[in-house]
Amino acid sequence: MNKKSFIAFFVVASFLLMSLQTANTKAAVDPIAHLTFKTNGGGTRPDYGLYIAQYLAEIGIAVDVKVEEWVVFIGTLTVTYDFDMGIVALTGGTADPDPSGVYKETASLNMFGIDKVMPYGNDSENLMIDGVTIVDLAERQQLYYDWQQLLMDKIVPMLPLYSPRFYTATWATLTGYDMRWGYVDSLPYMDWTDYHDGQEYLTEFIDSDANWKELNPLLQDDSSSSLISSLVMEPIVQMSPDFEPLKTGLVESWEMINDSYFTFTMRQGVYWNPSYDTTARDGSTDLSSETPVAGLKGLASDGTNQEVTAKDAVFTYLAWANTITSEDAFLYDWIRAIWIDPLDEYTFHIVIDGKPATAELDNYAPFWPRITSRCLPEFFLNSTDPTITTSGGGVEMTGIYDDILLETPWTLFSTSAFGCGKYMLDYSIQNSVTVLQKSVFWETNFGIGAIDGTPQDLDIDTVIIRVIPDQTSALAEFKSGKLSIMGLASFPAERKQMQQDARFEVQTQLQGYFSFLFYNLRRPFIGGDANYDMVDIPGKEEYTKGAAVRKALNYAIDRKEMNQVLHDGEFLISDSPIYPVQAFWYNHDIVKYRYDLAASFEWLFAAEVISEIPTLETETIITTDTETTVETIIETETKAPMSLLAILGALGAVVFVALYRKRK
Repeated sequence: MNKKSFIAFFVVASFLLMSLQTANTKAAVDPIAHLTFKTNGGGTRPDYGLYIAQYLAEIGIAVDVKVEEWVVFIGTLTVTYDFDMGIVALTGGTADPDPSGVYKETASLNMFGIDKVMPYGNDSENLMIDGVTIVDLAERQQLYYDWQQLLMDKIVPMLPLYSPRFYTATWATLTGYDMRWGYVDSLPYMDWTDYHDGQEYLTEFIDSDANWKELNPLLQDDSSSSLISSLVMEPIVQMSPDFEPLKTGLVESWEMINDSYFTFTMRQGVYWNPSYDTTARDGSTDLSSETPVAGLKGLASDGTNQEVTAKDAVFTYLAWANTITSEDAFLYDWIRAIWIDPLDEYTFHIVIDGKPATAELDNYAPFWPRITSRCLPEFFLNSTDPTITTSGGGVEMTGIYDDILLETPWTLFSTSAFGCGKYMLDYSIQNSVTVLQKSVFWETNFGIGAIDGTPQDLDIDTVIIRVIPDQTSALAEFKSGKLSIMGLASFPAERKQMQQDARFEVQTQLQGYFSFLFYNLRRPFIGGDANYDMVDIPGKEEYTKGAAVRKALNYAIDRKEMNQVLHDGEFLISDSPIYPVQAFWYNHDIVKYRYDLAASFEWLFAAEVISEIPTLETETIITTDTETTVETIIETETKAPMSLLAILGALGAVVFVALYRKRK
């Protein structure tokens, strides 16, 4: 063999060795399963799918990402179930944590295929059933903590993903504003420390919104109207941003007699603001020059003569429960009985029944969010008519009759509402502005701050809400100093600039929204028979092999990296099957699936999907989790080692060619 032939042979042999090694490495990572991922188009959900496919490929699982139109995707979720995993989101962030509409076996949104006969399925069902019957707040909170841990540790039908945030900017010279509480509850704490650019008065707070339509809470269906009502009316029971009932509202205490029977006691010395007719006002005269108008009982309020008592709370709840006066009467069917204490005009009693159609009482915990209703003036809206009407829960009341909504006090209340709240409606000009003035009666007779329950007054005399439906125009007005506050959800670039600008303060809060990756437990590999086959590895015997597979998938997905790439790291990574915004109910101490390939392979081994746990080449990096301020160890991705034979072959080829050239 001549030199040229030998060189050619050596080089070819060396590269052949490398090729064989590559083939062997590829054979070693051939997919152990092929899964179908589905989601609807738009937004970042298809991007989630592509990233998830990449992550799962690292543990030997091939994922086919398919994007469907929404109407097709709904059918996929609820009819065909021809998927292994997908992405959806829950929206709304309702005040009550009841998860049964999603996670029960019979739930319309049970795309998971959770079956209560599978291990832990019945335990989950029972906890959700108990969750709507335990009315003691602390006991119910612990029950939902236990349910969240059970679902995410033992059943594992999902991997929670993200909750986005709202952002709101105010001028830095404004103190006391807390975005989580909103400016209605923050107003008693708010004050201007100095003038900002474009500001004319230190006693004004200026917001923007669309036109309001209806000021009677019983008939409202838009947020713009609700904002005005919240300024002029007070809730009967105050609710925190974490959805915890508080004793800082009109109700200052309550007692649970038993699971179905509560008494509530209202704060004494609170009076209704004047019952002014503001429909013809234009701001040219002082509001106090108006004469209060009378309601259906012939009574008027001047701010000092009509006290808020239990009769107003009872009337409010029954008006909500009556189909004549309420568009959402069914939401109050749980009121089985309600009455004023015969010995105390500030105390009322409620008997709760979750199933009014049956004779026996059924405990019903979700009544708590309903008793936060804004209090209505019984003296003004109720009548002396002897007509008896009945609520959906079977409670009789007098004074409400057909066509009562057509009576002048009711039509006036829809356009010129009053309450016992912090502000009074001064005037409103369609397509232009609504102006409210502070209530000296609230300061004198109520004056309790919702945030901490301490005595407060109002340094902001006037609240102005300008009609600016276009958000771009509103942003321009805010930057010029003509607005005091601005939502920035639609303007991320502007928001980031303002966060670096000392003239502004930008606050954030979670949205009532969270997305999650869901698994179809009906399908083989990811579920199927594996949902009933228990792991037999010491320390993991309490888990099914199906749950072990889903745990492995969860640990293989790097949610932090996806958040950084797709959301600039700004979304909250969730760990619970309920909304993170429901902070009172959200369990922060449940199992958390942080990116961990070693754990992923351990669970695949426990599920007997792989025969041995591969050795990972890792790099240890100490980082600080900014949300929990706990140091964590992060392992880098698996690196497939090149065999010694391949390395020697490659080096041999390079060295031989170099030596040959040198000799030549």
